Amino acid sequence: MMTSNEASANDVLMVRDDQQPKFPWRTGAGLLLGGAGWFWGFQALNAVLLPAKIQMIDPVNKVTIVAMVSTVTMLISLVAGIVGGALSDRTRTRFGARTPWIVGGVAIGTVLLVLFIVFENLAAVLAVWWLYAAVYNVILAAGCAWQPDQVAPRWRGTASSMYGMGHQAALLGAQVIAALFVTNISMGVLISLVIFDVLSLAAVLIDQEKSNKDMPRHPHARSVFDGFRSFLPPSHAGRDYWLAALARFLWMMPGGIGTYRLYTLTDYMGQPAKEAGQWMSLMSTIGLVAAVSFCAISGPISDKFHSVKIPLAVAIFTVGLPCWLPFFVPTPVAYTVYVGVSSIGSGIFSALDQTIMTSVLPDPKTQAKDLAFLNSCGVLGNLGAPLLAGAVVNAFGYAGLFPMGFIILTMASVCVFCIRKIR
Repeated sequence: MMTSNEASANDVLMVRDDQQPKFPWRTGAGLLLGGAGWFWGFQALNAVLLPAKIQMIDPVNKVTIVAMVSTVTMLISLVAGIVGGALSDRTRTRFGARTPWIVGGVAIGTVLLVLFIVFENLAAVLAVWWLYAAVYNVILAAGCAWQPDQVAPRWRGTASSMYGMGHQAALLGAQVIAALFVTNISMGVLISLVIFDVLSLAAVLIDQEKSNKDMPRHPHARSVFDGFRSFLPPSHAGRDYWLAALARFLWMMPGGIGTYRLYTLTDYMGQPAKEAGQWMSLMSTIGLVAAVSFCAISGPISDKFHSVKIPLAVAIFTVGLPCWLPFFVPTPVAYTVYVGVSSIGSGIFSALDQTIMTSVLPDPKTQAKDLAFLNSCGVLGNLGAPLLAGAVVNAFGYAGLFPMGFIILTMASVCVFCIRKIR
């Protein structure tokens, strides 16, 4: 039960529909550019340039090292995101709660990426990378909170769509550009650093987060336990919050299908390596166009019809249902059609995912921390995805990946559909 003081504080922290008759384009543009910049810097290194540098330093043990690095990176991401979100929730400055953490993170991240270029010792490279992963997740936790902080519920579909477009473009674009520099890693990191800096700072300048110096402060912890508890997930968040967390986790779990795409084409569908690479390139192109296109239109449509839950649940099911196509018709053409159709659902998910997550947050005073925990559920799913996929392949072969994807994504769709708070 909220006291009257708590209720009035929540009114101050939340933007109501009647207070925002027009879409907040500055915040939307900030989320678009920020989503692109934050993900670009991390994805270029994580997917391409870090493995390339590890291969250059220790080619014999590269596979084992990359697997270990990925696992540690995921664990660091879990902790850093939640802690960073909680700290930004408690920040009061004339530049707002989130901007100092974004700008500070960009400054520290820049130094770390320069050191990444300079260092040639494996231990030093990995230490710098893990520090950068922590900084990146703090930036992400603070930046994602712009949406619940500054966007009224009526516009969150469009805002989420703009963030999703930046996210999608960076996830795929960073890999394409970084792949051109696998033999010139320093230049590849430098280009990624410039993109990360320019887009991140442009997002801050465009958004122009307002001062929150007059906002109510968190009460001081009465004990060490109270202080520790403030960095934990919300214990009384309600069923909708935990359903969203479970849906986020399940959404990422079938990611191993993509991890084993090359081997599926060669070992399951009998394609030579060269042709398999060409099919993968075609799939990536089709997937990028489909995902970004549907991401762009889904948010505004969702806002127009005031519906998020059903479109998102259907979108997740749309990703899972075509899994049966390459299972029953094991050909590259069927696999490509599957990728194209599922990318439509992925684009809609990217557009509406943040809308769902920001709508189930239990407390406006801890939005960044609680949102970071929901994002960390996706990190956990991503961490478990290759382990699950490997177990399925060992037990049932590559064909087993597709029923696995259908079952898990259907469960994720049901979780979203069961959320009561959102239409």
